[in-house]
This record gives sequence, structure tokens and C-alpha cells, in this order.
Amino acid sequence: MAVIAFNARLIIPGRLDGIGWFSLETIQRMASEHPEHTFHLIFDRPAPEELFAASNIVTHHLYPPARRPWLVDLFMDVAIPKLLRRVNADLFVGPDGFLSRRTNVPQLAVMHDLNFEHHSEWLPSRVAQHYRARFREFAQIATRIATVSEFSKQDIAQRYGVDPARIDTVYNGLGREYVSGDFDADRHTVVRGLWASGQDYFVYVGTLHPRKNIDGLLEAFAAYCRSGGSWNLVIVGTALWKRKQFGATAVYDTLEEPVRLRIRFTGWQEQETVAAIVATAGAMVFIPWYEGFGVPLIEAFSVGTPVILSNRTALPEIAGGAARLVDPSDVVQVAQSMLYLEHNPQVCEELAVKGKIRAQAFTWERTSRALWDSIERSMT
Repeated sequence: MAVIAFNARLIIPGRLDGIGWFSLETIQRMASEHPEHTFHLIFDRPAPEELFAASNIVTHHLYPPARRPWLVDLFMDVAIPKLLRRVNADLFVGPDGFLSRRTNVPQLAVMHDLNFEHHSEWLPSRVAQHYRARFREFAQIATRIATVSEFSKQDIAQRYGVDPARIDTVYNGLGREYVSGDFDADRHTVVRGLWASGQDYFVYVGTLHPRKNIDGLLEAFAAYCRSGGSWNLVIVGTALWKRKQFGATAVYDTLEEPVRLRIRFTGWQEQETVAAIVATAGAMVFIPWYEGFGVPLIEAFSVGTPVILSNRTALPEIAGGAARLVDPSDVVQVAQSMLYLEHNPQVCEELAVKGKIRAQAFTWERTSRALWDSIERSMT
């Protein structure tokens, strides 16, 4: 029987993001599939006990709350080593990429991407400096590294000089709302009424963050409207950093009023609501500058929503030929693709079929099995 400890601090009910979902979905499945092992989940706030009812899961609330770089260091290098010794851990897993520099316990880091290495300006300066300093250390400390695409695997290997044989590719999975959701025609009508004034619409899902290219999306939508496009735009998500330079209001405020009136910012929504918005959309426009995977892409695929997609970083790999690729820096090309899909429903249908087939490659069951394989390699 192995004792496996996880940094679970990003599993925050009501505020789950990509890493939080990855942590929750994989831990729940691995604990269920491997009852012979004990899983210790470490939080920096009261643990959400209701999410972890399995008898082989033990939760811990440690101090300090890791909300600042220096507090993260205290949490990882002081609090966690003490717990690992106390529970006699065989392995520590960092689903957010963070590891402890003060333990001899083998460690597995899940590094989703290295966007902070390529564009540190996309993060607050102290956060970017912390990530760039620590992740380079973690890459050397880690017994193994897992990541969510072949693109990120090569990026980590090249940037940090890590042998690719030490890095495992563990793709993300689809949320249960997309696998089992009921998206019939009547519900589509209701969703359009709630979020797009009854009109067809394009959708974006994700954080409002510079690397997501929200400014480019807004500019492309404005160009699309000026070219006679009739669909609206629904933007689902909130700002990752509560700072003006990381918001989406600068470009929005410059748009003419008729265009602004066709854009809806929904803020954060429950996954069931997000799934319904995505399933009802005429198409998704997802044109980030940088992605290690791009979960909204496969979510759109799974419900048959066509996708206009950035041709950068990991996104073509994940799309597998099932999306319409564009240059995210070319506003005109993006706008023309939006017009093209609006006026060519048969192309939308073809993309929908391809997307549904491609989405079948990404399940949380496969993710948790691949992560478990990486865990086993880390302990041998």
C-alpha cells in the first residue's frame, strides 16, 4: 500500500479553473480505482469534505494560506514537508506544478504549460518572477514531470534541459456536463433568449487574460459586424488578475455602441450553464496566443459546436484537424472566418461531426489512468 500526497489547494468549489478541475477529476477517480492506496489531500483553506467521501482519502488544512509568492514558498517548503514526514508519504504530487524544495520524498510535478517563460508580461511582475525562478528548480527536483500536450512536453524539455523520457503526456478530459448534458432544441431557444437576446451567437469561454487575446477577439467581432455579420458574441469568464492592464475593457470601450450592444459578458457561471451556452452557440471563437492544451476547444467539440481556432502552440495538436485554424494576429482573417461559418451551415455541420469524433479521445478516465501510470513510474 502506497501513501500518496497531493497539493489540492486549487480545488475550490465555486471557483474551479483548469488546474482545479484536473486535480478534482483525477484524484476522485484514482482514489476510487485504487482503494488499496491512501491519498492525502493538502489544502490551504478548509477542505471541501463533501467532494472526497472515499474511505482512502484523508484531507488536511495547512497554514499559511498560499495567496502570495512568499506564502506559497512557506506552504511548500515548511508546512508540506512536515506533513509528508508525519504521514510517511511515498510520493508528493503537485497538480499545479509546484513542488517542495525541502523534502526527500519523490515528487511528481504536473506542469500544464510555460506561458510565464515566454510572456512574463502576462502576469503581475512578482508572480511571473516567482514562477520563472521556481519552475526551473522544480524541473530538476521532480522525479518525473507530467504535462497536458506533446507541445508542452517539448517546451519543458527544451526550456529546462529535461530528458523527454522523464516527461509524461497526460491529456485533459471532458467535464461530465458535456458528456451527459441535455441540449435539445427547446433548451437552445431558452439559452439564446437568456444570453443573446434571442439571436444566434459566437461564444468564447475562458479567463479574461492577455494570453487569451480577448482584445483580438473583440476587434475581430467588430470587423465582422461592420462586414454585415448578424450573430452576437457571448464571452463567458472572469478576469484572472484583478488589475486594469489584464482586463478586457480597453478595446471594448473603443467600440461603437451598436457593436457593444451585441456583446454579452456573462462573468463566471456554473459548468452546467457554460455547457448549455457552448452547445447553443453557432460557433466558438478561441484565438489565444498561447495554450498548453485548451480545454474549451474539446468542450465545444463534444457538443457539436464548430470552432474557429488559433493556429498557435498546442491548439492544432489538440484539434487534430477538426477546427478552422486562423492566425490570431490577423483580425481580418478571424472576422472572415466568422462570416464564412455564418453563411455556410454545411461547413458547420462538417466541423461538428469532426469535432465530436475528436472529442472522444479526451476523457477524464483516460486522464486519470495516464496520471496514475506517471505516479507509478515516479515510485519505482
